[in-house]
Amino acid sequence: CHATMSYFADVPQAPPDPLLSIDGRYKADQRAGKLNLGIGVLRRTDASAHEFATVLEAAKGVPVSTYYPHPGGDDEFVELSAELIFGCKRPANVTGVQTVGGSGALRVCAELLVSQGIENMYIPNPSWANHKPLLAGGGCKVQEYVYLDEETHTVDIEKMLAAIRAVPAKSAVLFQVAAHNPTGVDLTDAQWDRVLALMTERRSEIFPVFDSAYQGLARGLEEDVRIVRKFLAAGLEFTVCNSHSKNFGLYGERIGALNIAVRDKATAVKVRSQLNGIIRPMYSNPQLHGARLVATVLADPKLKAMWEQELKDMSTRIVDMRAALVSALSEISCPPPNPNFTNWNHVTSQIGMFAYTGLSEKQCDQLTAKHHIYCTRNGRFSMAGVNPSNVKFLAAAIKDVVVGPSRL
Repeated sequence: CHATMSYFADVPQAPPDPLLSIDGRYKADQRAGKLNLGIGVLRRTDASAHEFATVLEAAKGVPVSTYYPHPGGDDEFVELSAELIFGCKRPANVTGVQTVGGSGALRVCAELLVSQGIENMYIPNPSWANHKPLLAGGGCKVQEYVYLDEETHTVDIEKMLAAIRAVPAKSAVLFQVAAHNPTGVDLTDAQWDRVLALMTERRSEIFPVFDSAYQGLARGLEEDVRIVRKFLAAGLEFTVCNSHSKNFGLYGERIGALNIAVRDKATAVKVRSQLNGIIRPMYSNPQLHGARLVATVLADPKLKAMWEQELKDMSTRIVDMRAALVSALSEISCPPPNPNFTNWNHVTSQIGMFAYTGLSEKQCDQLTAKHHIYCTRNGRFSMAGVNPSNVKFLAAAIKDVVVGPSRL
């Protein structure tokens, strides 16, 4: 018997995912009143995932799919998702495919760019934790450009532009369109215009990649993708990797899309064939049910209007919870962790699902160990997990780890 023999005996233990492991530890915690501010999931006050009423209504008329789609996914979904981004019917020079979530869009995008000799990918520092491994897995050589001024918690636009000017030719630069993860700090319209001017100047040298994971959860459906439409109007080539996990509450359905604007229709047709060629040996084809739920909502004017209002309501709730947290911290005279700040107003000046609090790794660890509050170790809170019933508890816990229990 050779039961003790294994080809994998020397396989090392892989490190836990910094985001997904938070969810696992939270679920294993038996403490009542525990709080999950880790993964960005829209939540009800009972901590369960928020379900959009419009999606539930759409589901009544969407049958279970039993046949294979083609590698590019559901055609109606692809068209309607593109229309949501571009504000019009898909231009002839834009092609797109359905993907396995926004992550799938980024991975397919990476493989396409690498196949065309664009290997260097520059991402903002800081950025979503999965950007680097995901893009590197697609063959990209991932590097960073300056994004945030850690002292002021604002975009360091001068250093950002200087870094992009220094990017070598045949590189790609990734921009988060809105509700920047993890900081909640977005570029202003004027700053975006400067980025557009620079990218136009270097249009033959640098390829723009837009990551749009939170459309409708920052300033609104139109405002959140305005810069993408400006790039399209300027005639630049670029990609948009978008996710419908957040704005439709379809996390487990893995619904995303990859849209690529190129020179002309003939080029778009060839690029589409390359995308299909990348997808087929990777995962063959995406799932249909969630895509058809999204398409059903977007194709029905009544359902779409209801969905837009639900999205506004959720966005407003997150803004209100930012204000409530800052108010609760002020009421108990909790000093900010950053010595450059005199208050917590950076939390309300940020936008989207996440608050970049400025708490240290040690303080975040203490939040979990002492108060059973789970967040990423860079001080990022998912504000969708904060509600009127837990905001004061959260504020008191923050004060405890910032100043210590003896000074409460």
